[in-house]
Amino acid sequence: MEKRYLFNMAVIFIMMIFSNNLHSQDNKDFSVFEDKFTEANNLYNNSKYEKSIEIYFQILDSGVHSAELYYNLGNSFYKLNDIANSILFYEKSLKLDPTDKDVINNLKMVNNAIIDDIAKIPESFINIQLSKLSNNFSYSSWGLISIIFSFSFLLIFVIYFFSKEPIVKRTSFALLFILSLLIGSTLKISLDSYEKNHLEKYAIIFSSKIEIKAEPNMRSENLLTLHMGTKVKVINTFNDEWLKIKLVNGQEGWISKNEIKII
Repeated sequence: MEKRYLFNMAVIFIMMIFSNNLHSQDNKDFSVFEDKFTEANNLYNNSKYEKSIEIYFQILDSGVHSAELYYNLGNSFYKLNDIANSILFYEKSLKLDPTDKDVINNLKMVNNAIIDDIAKIPESFINIQLSKLSNNFSYSSWGLISIIFSFSFLLIFVIYFFSKEPIVKRTSFALLFILSLLIGSTLKISLDSYEKNHLEKYAIIFSSKIEIKAEPNMRSENLLTLHMGTKVKVINTFNDEWLKIKLVNGQEGWISKNEIKII
């Protein structure tokens, strides 16, 4: 955690610069946040996990959110053997920074402790490779890459259109074809990443054991049983009390809103 501290401070500082003006009051707010973050880290390092969690939540309640804060919360809850909360905050961290290898590895480790082992629907080779590739950058970075390719496409097209030399024509045409593929691929990756992290809604089950219903009422048929820590996709709501969920194997059902926490 200590190795990541300075990097996190820089990220949060930049976020505060762009989201607030640079008057002395803002500098004071950042100083308070930095002191609290240091205090919470020290408590964690001294195995005072409950107290460190309390301080981390104070920082979140002040309106400051970061992947590092969620990561540290995930670590703290893991030390307390609170698997559901650990998974929840690791997932929240990944939403802000899907490229963080430490969070990805910790999440894989914690997921091994949950009871439910649901087989995922096989994806096509192309989708698997695009998904792996998308984890290298955030959706905004992929969008920027797509824009750069688009400007390059425009420049090469101008060269192609006005050039009279056959070799230049052939070379620029080949580059235009390659760039068109790159633009389409990076745009798809950016849109898919944005949809996954900002439009699609996921949740973690917090009940030790719960029955998934065929319809949004307690009298309906039980489809299957899920346990604490399992991640589900929320696809619909009913009467502000029931949520329709979808599992990675494609199975759908209804669950009480009180049984889960949204990532």
